Amino acid sequence: MRFGTHSEADPAFRAEWERTTLARAIATQVVAYRGEHRLTEKSLAERLGMKQPQVARLESGEHNPSIETLARLAAVMDVEINIDIRPRWRRAKLATKRAQTDAAVADFESQDAAVSLAAV
Repeated sequence: MRFGTHSEADPAFRAEWERTTLARAIATQVVAYRGEHRLTEKSLAERLGMKQPQVARLESGEHNPSIETLARLAAVMDVEINIDIRPRWRRAKLATKRAQTDAAVADFESQDAAVSLAAV
């Protein structure tokens, strides 16, 4: 789905936008890391034990990464990735204060759940 052609009022757009929140947040972090370290997709892929198309897919922000991929990213990028998934009406309890504020890179709520992602 092309995000530039739909409004947030469109239910299908909103559902896709919510579904890819984690993917877009991770993509932002990966692109920033690659830029800061002056790495090509291929060189980052080698560090991650992946192929270049897998890094391109991560950077597209359209596909949610697996737990295994998140673990690889955390190790290679030397970051802590906190993902908090909870009922929408409940406040985060386990995430650190920093993860809840300064390091938050994505927050969204659906009808049933709230998701926060922090990379510190």
